[in-house]
Amino acid sequence: MAESIIFILLGGISVTTLILLFGWSQWFDPRWIVLVFFVLIIPGLYAAFTTAPFVPSSRKRHVTMLKLADITSKDTVYEIGFGGGWLIFQAAKQAKKAIGYELSIPLVIFGKLKKLLIGSKANLYFGDMWKQNYDDADIIFCYIMPNAMKRFYKEIWPTLKPGTRLISNAFRIHDLQPTQEEDSVFVYTKK
Repeated sequence: MAESIIFILLGGISVTTLILLFGWSQWFDPRWIVLVFFVLIIPGLYAAFTTAPFVPSSRKRHVTMLKLADITSKDTVYEIGFGGGWLIFQAAKQAKKAIGYELSIPLVIFGKLKKLLIGSKANLYFGDMWKQNYDDADIIFCYIMPNAMKRFYKEIWPTLKPGTRLISNAFRIHDLQPTQEEDSVFVYTKK
């Protein structure tokens, strides 16, 4: 939710400044500007309450996740809820294909801008993790809440190919034994 507040503040200040600088105040009603920004944050709010809010992880935790993933140049990697993008950008350096899904429009915009700035080959998409196809996934990174982990295990886990590795930050799948565990990072391998 913090990213939504920052997005609204920065966007509102930027738009208001442009309107005042160019004398466009007679053309724009401020209520419409507020409405547009509110509409832009609705998907992120939905994700925060149904899957997980954006909570940045430590760089140390990301390094552990990458180490446990053991990405090769043949792997297709997904990150569901890419947030700030650091993990998927690092994965893209090693993987054949790296795909990130995010439901927060401000984070998607920031992620795409960052991708352009650093020249990453990661593919970032605005999308609901529950409506994606992961049948080519070799590795899936996630940092989702316990109820979402239960839903993941029921709905997505059965569709994954054997050998797919789920790397979960902080939260377990309680019905499944991790194949590896380190520093609150859990690895699950599909049999």
